[in-house]
Amino acid sequence: MWYRFYENKGVKKLIGLKRHDMRVILKAGAKARGLSLSEFKAEVQENIDDIMNSQDPVVKEHFKKYFGNRIPSPEEYIYTITKKTKF
Repeated sequence: MWYRFYENKGVKKLIGLKRHDMRVILKAGAKARGLSLSEFKAEVQENIDDIMNSQDPVVKEHFKKYFGNRIPSPEEYIYTITKKTKF
């Protein structure tokens, strides 16, 4: 399997995530939502666009901290948010 879990204070965390695993993750997300892969990617891209156009300064600051002024791909967005989010 391409992932491993470990326990840390009762919280399971995903480690060992690699960029090439993103296609598998995107396919799983699409299947869970009942969408095709391209529809799911379009939905994630729409969410990225909504975040970029948000009027909330906290949301914009958080997004800018991770991606600067550029628009990430759906794969890069999910990868970065997954790696940077602390549980």
